[in-house]
Amino acid sequence: MDLSSGLKIATIRGIAIMVHWSWALIFTLITWTLVEYFDQRYEDWTTVQAGIAAAATSFGFFLSVLLHELSHALLAQRYGMPVPSITLFIFGGVSNIAAEMQSAKQEFFVAAAGPAMSLLLAFLLGGGAILIGGEIGEVLLYLATVNALLGVFNLLPGFPLDGGRVFRSIMWAKTRDLTTATRWASRVGQGIAWIMIAVGIFVTVTYSFTGIWYVFIGWFLKDAAEAAYQQLLFDRALDNVRARDLMRAPSEPMPDSSSLQHIVDERVLSRGERCVLLEHGGSVSGLITTTDLAKVAREEWPTTSARNAMIPTAQVATVAPATLVSDAVRTMAERDVHQLPVIDEGRLVGMLTRGDVLNHIQTKLRFTDFPRKPQPTEGD
Repeated sequence: MDLSSGLKIATIRGIAIMVHWSWALIFTLITWTLVEYFDQRYEDWTTVQAGIAAAATSFGFFLSVLLHELSHALLAQRYGMPVPSITLFIFGGVSNIAAEMQSAKQEFFVAAAGPAMSLLLAFLLGGGAILIGGEIGEVLLYLATVNALLGVFNLLPGFPLDGGRVFRSIMWAKTRDLTTATRWASRVGQGIAWIMIAVGIFVTVTYSFTGIWYVFIGWFLKDAAEAAYQQLLFDRALDNVRARDLMRAPSEPMPDSSSLQHIVDERVLSRGERCVLLEHGGSVSGLITTTDLAKVAREEWPTTSARNAMIPTAQVATVAPATLVSDAVRTMAERDVHQLPVIDEGRLVGMLTRGDVLNHIQTKLRFTDFPRKPQPTEGD
């Protein structure tokens, strides 16, 4: 699931609060379920009253998840790590912490902060329900129960749940190797995910279709656990690798007056190039990719000049030779491009392509034993 996009609703201490489109589904599902619940429990309520109470409770759940994620994010900020955004989506929320934890201690406390907040909210809301009572107390009791379940569920030792990150921090402290710790946490996470899938299938077949929800959550956790470990390996493979290390020499530019058909024949088909630089009057004027070519009907290629389909130089994202490849890959993803020109003091010195980056990662993963990163011994 792509969590990079969403509706920005607020900014808290520099952290953009984003709502993914899938959140609307869970909000609607919870509200619809609660309308039925309140209708049955309070027969003197009108449907409108039940709907208002249900929507208010769903909004309380929204705030509970947000506070859970904020506890992660604000503590990470305190440790000096940037947190660009928090995204709320169908399975809860995720804090985008744009840096790797520097120690097992940091990992432990940042991971534990979320469940601790949820359990604290459960205690406070439960106490409020007892003191207030009545219909409002019923709403508070429901939210207290939800927060308790949220806290306990996230304490399961399955990566990438918070409990899985706590488990990883313990393994990290024990082995003094983040890669080994992540591998173990990922395996445990996948095991828990398969158990949830099996339970969901059993419940669905023998009792209720609500078991499908457990299957969805289990499948999501399985994919997330696998992806988290792969992401760490990718980060290790690109550790301190610069654009100059992987860039290829740029090919000679073609005149931007060339027809698209000429570019396809001379560069795409004969040389296998996916990106062609274009020049006008001796200076690079832009570039054209196979994606740009595909946007023009094939019958128009012979009569359409590259100038009419290219990306002008001013709009082309570039990197410097010293740019970290991990940052360059992030730029490629944000700009939805497969290659970046490498510019040194205004001169084009190379092209960094996504294919070359992937080949480097595959080679590293196949032939390299990644060195252990020593566990910091100083206090955090």
